[in-house]
Amino acid sequence: MRVYILYGFGTLLCVAGVGFLAAEYIKYLSEVGKLACLALTTAMFVFLGKYFDERGW
Repeated sequence: MRVYILYGFGTLLCVAGVGFLAAEYIKYLSEVGKLACLALTTAMFVFLGKYFDERGW
C-alpha cells in the first residue's frame, strides 16, 4: 500500500513540474511553439493514462 502512495505522490509532483515549466516557458514561445507544447503535453498525459489503465489504476 505504501508503494502506491509513493507512486501517486511522484505522479502528482511530475504533473506539477510539467505545469510549472509550461507556465514559465510558454511566454517565450511563438503561437506555433505554444501549440506544439500543448500537443506534446497532451500526448504525454494520454500515454501516462494508458499506462496506469493497463496497470489497473
